[in-house]
Amino acid sequence: MKVAQTTNGCLIRADQAAKQQQVARYFCPHCQQLVQLHRGVHKAPYFAHIAERVSGGGESPAHLAGKQAIAELAHALGWHATFEVPVGETQRADVWLTRNQQPLIIEYQCSPLTPDKLNQRTIGYQQRRLPVLWVVGERYCFTNHYLSQQQLGFINYRRQWGFYVVSYLPKWGQWVLYHHIVARDFAGYAWQTLRLTTKAFVRLLVAQTRLPANHYKGKSQPMQQQIIDRRLGLQDAHYVALQADCYAHHERLQAVPDWCYCTRNVPPIYQLSQFESRVTWWLSAQPIDLFLAVTPLLQQPLLKQSLFAQWGQIALKQALKKNRGSVDHRF
Repeated sequence: MKVAQTTNGCLIRADQAAKQQQVARYFCPHCQQLVQLHRGVHKAPYFAHIAERVSGGGESPAHLAGKQAIAELAHALGWHATFEVPVGETQRADVWLTRNQQPLIIEYQCSPLTPDKLNQRTIGYQQRRLPVLWVVGERYCFTNHYLSQQQLGFINYRRQWGFYVVSYLPKWGQWVLYHHIVARDFAGYAWQTLRLTTKAFVRLLVAQTRLPANHYKGKSQPMQQQIIDRRLGLQDAHYVALQADCYAHHERLQAVPDWCYCTRNVPPIYQLSQFESRVTWWLSAQPIDLFLAVTPLLQQPLLKQSLFAQWGQIALKQALKKNRGSVDHRF
């Protein structure tokens, strides 16, 4: 389709629309349905109807609305946005931004995506030296304190916001920023939530505002011990397996050293709790330098995890120093 209708009812050619800097909505002159402007690299610009997403085919209205909101936000920050730009033979960028000849890819994810696929797609951009950020839809909103690996995979880090995830909700035309995300042993995850209009989000980004963090208290050691006893009593498979591992080393899970309990907030980058990692390391009888070997990391391609991974080992050393009476020759 070469011609579409603007929100003012005027007709506009695709090549004219492609030259405009501002983000706009376009409609089919015949059926009045929303259409999308495609600015192909090798093809002439054109408009196309938006198909409902069915079993992974086509594009849903929610996905299109998210891309348009991202483009509107980017335009207010001085970026030029292009939709659906091919990257290599197998990838297509949702929103390709350029400013001062510098590219930035924004992916808007509102459908299911496995951590492996997220990792693969992100690395695909990174290998081409294309910086990429992800914005998530309603499916990935934080609704309880036990986040899935899919939700945790989108975590990024910014000095002013700590560990964070950005979401856009088309139903409400609202941005949601989950910031200063932390993990807590036996208590899931905690974070701060900030809901923003596009204008407010622009002001936040321009001002580079440092957002306040809430210093959540972790569970005390007695509370953690009560939780372990309760879960063992309920035959929780996870803790039964950990107890069996202790039995295999002639130990009991309820009798592990005090330094195995972590009451501090933890970076949200580890697959295991600090308690599980410390107990596993204690049973392994390995030097402390190998603690990270029993502390697997989540798949989080947006993070430079090496900057944060040492936290667990440093915290363990501090716990061992605090409990010198129980320290063995490995420290």
